[in-house]
Amino acid sequence: MEVATIRIQKPAISSEQFKVSLGLTPELMELEPDSPIASENELKLCKTAEGTNLPGIFSTLDNEEPSMEGWITHKMQCLPVYNTQYLKMKEHYLRSAKPPRRVKPLNHIVKNYKPVSSHAHNKDDCKRKDGSKMLSKDNILDLLFQAFEKHQYYTLKDLQFITKQSVFVLKAILKDIGDYNKDPAHKKMWELKEEYRHY
Repeated sequence: MEVATIRIQKPAISSEQFKVSLGLTPELMELEPDSPIASENELKLCKTAEGTNLPGIFSTLDNEEPSMEGWITHKMQCLPVYNTQYLKMKEHYLRSAKPPRRVKPLNHIVKNYKPVSSHAHNKDDCKRKDGSKMLSKDNILDLLFQAFEKHQYYTLKDLQFITKQSVFVLKAILKDIGDYNKDPAHKKMWELKEEYRHY
């Protein structure tokens, strides 16, 4: 059975390569009509790089030892011609590769987690950012005096948490109204100056 025809076209310019095409016969195409293949193909000649080992061609007859027939100096790549038939073939294979959609019955309840616009940790960050807004000196003084009414001594970290102000702002205000203790009993703690105390 004839399966294909090779056509060799001479180039117009001698420096160019020969155009070689491979066309499959209609008899071959009709063998499996459900799985289409490209009937028109282009054969591109590729010369093997110098210095590489050339593969050899051997032949055997019955039980005789293999005999050397020759060397492969050129290779040919078979590339399908980009036409409507080739596109139909690609479409067929892509559709057959995708699994068909099927309906599966569910015997148990599926938990659906709705998307949340703002998570808990983001809310905490927002609270911190809102809380760390710069207050006026009078507001900070009010907060400090309210705190010192409850306790006599505070660390700078505690006062920062109560007022939600920066360390630099607090230190500047505390130098005016407070004393920094160096006694072992209340070391590294702040208390109000005598003129501001009423206990």
